[in-house]
Amino acid sequence: MASVRCRVMTFNVRYDTAADGENAWEHRRARVASVVRFHAPAVVGLQEPLEHQYAYLRERLPEYAWEGAGRVDGGSEGEHCPLGWQSARVERERHGTVWLSETPDRAGSSYPTASKPRLVTWARLAVDGRPLVVCNTHFDHESERARVRSARQLRRLVGELGGGSDASDLQVPVVVLGDFNCTPGSKPHRILTGTGGDGDAAGGDDTAGPVLADAMDVSEHPHHGPTATFERFSGEPSKKIDHVFVAGNVAVRQHAVLADHWDGRPPSDHCPVVAELVLGD
Repeated sequence: MASVRCRVMTFNVRYDTAADGENAWEHRRARVASVVRFHAPAVVGLQEPLEHQYAYLRERLPEYAWEGAGRVDGGSEGEHCPLGWQSARVERERHGTVWLSETPDRAGSSYPTASKPRLVTWARLAVDGRPLVVCNTHFDHESERARVRSARQLRRLVGELGGGSDASDLQVPVVVLGDFNCTPGSKPHRILTGTGGDGDAAGGDDTAGPVLADAMDVSEHPHHGPTATFERFSGEPSKKIDHVFVAGNVAVRQHAVLADHWDGRPPSDHCPVVAELVLGD
């Protein structure tokens, strides 16, 4: 089978809160939909939309099929981490939701130090016939300990979903999208990329599961756009906490952080991250 090119995007769209004033959802929701429509990723992972935000985006982006549950109850309560894919070229074979916790099948569960329940939405897809597993997540913003445990759990999950204990023997390539609330060089990032986790009192093996590659680091072409992704509606991104990771038989041709603005108004407090991938040889 011929190789397939595939664009993926991760985008924290910021939950709806009146405290954002002129940056509240009602003033920027059309911009969020426009970003996805214009850049047209084959697969997109969103973070933070509440149910009514998720419904708006599903309505405005009918070319995408979606899966994603609320983090509180596995239904509609709380922030979501939905996955969307272009239904014209991508088929879903199966999907699921896993909570980042010691009881991953229990809706609303979390690690003891986490501020909120956190989850992973995953799907096994066929992109123009090529198999691909995609995970979308949002790590805790307060607890480093919870992020460390989440990173360990995520690597194990990648192995389970991709069918291999190492990136070199995965049966299906895996892409992981998300807001990880951690920068390159931090312990959670090092655990994910296999560059220096060292264990801690929380327990767990920092080497279990396939090593992930940060798409920015392995891109064939130089990175495009700002390096950081979190901008707090300032227009000046300050931290790189949103990432695309890959494992298995997938190459990264290009990587970008998108600084799209409307006369100085950003669509969210995070910049979307895009990677152009090649699936297969």
